[in-house]
Amino acid sequence: MTEGHAGRWRLLAVLTTSYGAGAFGMLGISPLTPSLVEGFGLSRLQVAFIVPSIYLGGLFFSLPGGRLADRLGVRKSLLGGLALGALGLAAAAAASGFAGFLFFLFLAGIGWSVVNPALGKGIMDVFPVRERGVAMGIKQMGLTLGGLASALVLPSIATTLGWRAATLAGGVMVAMPVLAAWPVLAPLEAGAGPAGDGGRRRAADWSWARRPSVLVFFGGGLLLGMVQAAVLSYLPLYCVQALGFDKIGAGLLVACSQAGGAVSRLALGAASDRWLAGRRSTWLALTGAIGAAIFAVYAARPVASAPAAGALAFVAGVGAYGWVGIFFVISAEVGGPRQAGLLSGMAFASIVVGLLIGPTVFGLLLVAADSYRAAWAAFAVIATLVTLIALLGGPAIDRESARPR
Repeated sequence: MTEGHAGRWRLLAVLTTSYGAGAFGMLGISPLTPSLVEGFGLSRLQVAFIVPSIYLGGLFFSLPGGRLADRLGVRKSLLGGLALGALGLAAAAAASGFAGFLFFLFLAGIGWSVVNPALGKGIMDVFPVRERGVAMGIKQMGLTLGGLASALVLPSIATTLGWRAATLAGGVMVAMPVLAAWPVLAPLEAGAGPAGDGGRRRAADWSWARRPSVLVFFGGGLLLGMVQAAVLSYLPLYCVQALGFDKIGAGLLVACSQAGGAVSRLALGAASDRWLAGRRSTWLALTGAIGAAIFAVYAARPVASAPAAGALAFVAGVGAYGWVGIFFVISAEVGGPRQAGLLSGMAFASIVVGLLIGPTVFGLLLVAADSYRAAWAAFAVIATLVTLIALLGGPAIDRESARPR
């Protein structure tokens, strides 16, 4: 599509709002960690299982979800995924034990795993190349703004009404776009299924798996997922246990990190359209370097002054979350119009593996050293490795994303 859909910005607003509502519930589990620790009597290592439980469903269902988006279209796959996510969170709010709570988070995560591929396909369907970076950045702002809002609202609900009420509130928010957005997203039904193939599967669907540069790129996504998971899972607890903030104060610092992610996703998306559009991987290297620097600061010494801690959390959000929009733009462009959903699903799957591994690695380092310093130092090294991969391997993946299809 050269010029793009005439109503693309209106559609993007609805997609972004729907994504933000979903993120309010899904990312809202992170700032509830201190309340969940009290409610279930969890150890510091058990905390490592909370956020990954949401993303475990993505490990198994993001690729099928991508193919679903390619075949059924954006509207059905996106809103169906949000509906399942809302049901999972509502069930988690009623769970009698920690194991049941994790299981229902897993079910919610199955629905959430469909959302990213559907959104990636939607942007590929209606936006021309010169606008995809900023469009994906705006869409990803919905994720971080939803996470920011949940970090501000849900800890207060948990403090006054309990973690069950806060989890249920997240589920209600996830459900809101399901009916409200259905009629508005009707134009995206035209993007269902690749034209002219009669719905048949193409043998070339998996040709990307034979391209080393694409596999290295997705390996970088795994490392980026580890970095993001460390901040999602342990920043709230770090703020309470190492910096001395209360639960609401920790929620405010989490909100600062989400704000950093929101601003940087839009700014980096716009920058990747205007400068170095043929080298989008350079912007991934930048976010990796920023993350490495902030994690090194966390490892060096705790900064307990509220303004300074807020500023550090903001920049940590740039390193932990700012890369996501560009990563999905590159993935969708590698897939092209026929495989944008599938490759967006693979991108999400690679990130999910990192999200699953990251908290466990961080938690084990934390327990072994009985200090946050070793864990943050290790993740500074991981972020540095991402920067090197993007700088050294980026030119090859940039050529892949520019290939005609």
